[in-house]
Amino acid sequence: MAKLFVLGIIALTVMTGTTVAYSIDGDLDDWGVNPTNNSWYATLPAMSEVENWPGAGGDPGIEACDIEAMYVDEDVVDEDVSGPYIYIAIITSMPPDGIDYPCGSSSIHLISGDLALDFDNDGTYEYGIKLTNDGRTISGSIGDVFGNPTWEKITTDCAQSQLAFSNMVSGTYTGHAEIVYQIYSDWSWDNGAANYVIEMKIPKSALGISAPGEVDLCATISCTNDVITIEDFQYSEIPEFATIALPVLSVLGLFMFFNRRRNQK
Repeated sequence: MAKLFVLGIIALTVMTGTTVAYSIDGDLDDWGVNPTNNSWYATLPAMSEVENWPGAGGDPGIEACDIEAMYVDEDVVDEDVSGPYIYIAIITSMPPDGIDYPCGSSSIHLISGDLALDFDNDGTYEYGIKLTNDGRTISGSIGDVFGNPTWEKITTDCAQSQLAFSNMVSGTYTGHAEIVYQIYSDWSWDNGAANYVIEMKIPKSALGISAPGEVDLCATISCTNDVITIEDFQYSEIPEFATIALPVLSVLGLFMFFNRRRNQK
C-alpha cells in the first residue's frame, strides 16, 4: 500500500505539471548564474542578455538605473512539449521601492519599469508583469499579469529616452506570477549601489499561450535610462491533460494489477 501511495504521488506530480525548472527564491545558482565567479550567462537552453555596466552596455546615468542582465526559460516535458510556466530573472540596481533622485530644485521618484512582453514581434507589448506598487502605475499587486495594457513613461524629468514607455497604467487582469524582488546575495553591491534580483514564474495561461510561439521581452526603469531586451524566445506547447494522464494511469493500473496478484498468492 505504501508503494502504491508513493507511486500515486509521483503520478499526480507528472499529471499536474512538470519538473520545476527553477526555484523562485532570488538565488540564480540554479540558472547557472553567479557574477562573483564571473558566471554571467545562464545555462542553455535558457536565453541570456547581459550588459554589466560599465563593462558593457549603455550608460544608465546613475547606477540605480542600471539593469545588468535578463534571463528566460521554460519548464520542459520533453524536447517538443513544455510545461505550464515561463521563468524570467532580472538583475538590476533599482530597489523595489524605488529611489528619490535630485532633479533641479526638487527631486523625482524613480521606480522599476514593468516587464513588457510582445508576442507578435511588432513592437506592441500585449502583456505586462507588474513590478512596482507605485501609485502612478496600474492598480494591483507585484506579480499581477495584465493583457492589452496601456503603457506610459512615468518619469520624464531629468530622464533619458532609451524607450518610449516604462510602466502600465491600465489593462485587463489575466493572472498572477509568483515573484521575488530582493537583494541579490551573490552580488549585493556594485559601483556604489545595491544589486537586486527579480525572479518570476509566469503561468502561460495568464499570457494567453496555448500553442508554440515566440516572444520579445523588455525591461526598463521609469526614467528609461537603461533598457534590456531578449528577442525571439521560443516556447513550446503545453501538453493537454489527457496526453500525460493516460500513460500515467496505465502505469498505475498495471501496478495495481500485479500487486493484487502478488497479494493473492
